[in-house]
Amino acid sequence: MVIFLEESIFRGITTGSTVIELDSEIMHYLIHVLRIGKGEKIIINSKENRVNRYEFFISYFDRVLDKFRVRLNIEEKKYIQKNFPIIDIFVVPLKSRYFEDSIEYISQLPINSIFLMRSKFIAVKFEEVYRKIERLRKIIYWNSIYVRKHFITEIQYIDKKLENIVEELLKEYEKVIVFDPRAESEFGNSVGNPQKIAMLVGPEGGWSKEELEIFKPKFQIYKFKNIDIAVKAEIAPVIGVSQLLGFIN
Repeated sequence: MVIFLEESIFRGITTGSTVIELDSEIMHYLIHVLRIGKGEKIIINSKENRVNRYEFFISYFDRVLDKFRVRLNIEEKKYIQKNFPIIDIFVVPLKSRYFEDSIEYISQLPINSIFLMRSKFIAVKFEEVYRKIERLRKIIYWNSIYVRKHFITEIQYIDKKLENIVEELLKEYEKVIVFDPRAESEFGNSVGNPQKIAMLVGPEGGWSKEELEIFKPKFQIYKFKNIDIAVKAEIAPVIGVSQLLGFIN
């Protein structure tokens, strides 16, 4: 079991027997879903943790004190730093009822941030996506707990034209990978060892001709390796990230 605490609360934890205050949803999950027992391990993470650097406490459950507080035995604190690249993924929101599932699956992977962006062929009103952003953050938060991650993938809403995203945001990345099903080149082992990577996955059917013309002068455009069939937009980001992880040195 993992839990996440605000940084200010995390910094106040010391080893030994400690009382921790948790919100009602986490308490319900501990007591009624997991039915946690005395002595079971709980990893306490900071909400400020990132994919390649994170801190956590190893603790063991003692008992419930009331509806918001538990007593834990804090054994030790650990700090981990990894030589793992920062991977951000830019996706176009879908109208499909499976879009939330797609965000859920992406958030289970070692992705730093998800950026929701516009496209000519976007099938939803972008403003509606903004209204759902807190719901998407909650989905990511709980999936981080379910799969026992040490960090929470961030999700942001970018209300900019593609030209501005290319010129202002993507220039910060060492490697930018654009996926489109009509591309001639298969994604391969030419990724190298960049420390900051952006991956862009378009809407159902791919990017528009105009959008591809914006990408082409600056970035290589790929189709998925060894996949010759159409891939639904809901699972395309997961395939793209999976293939990228396989090619990172």
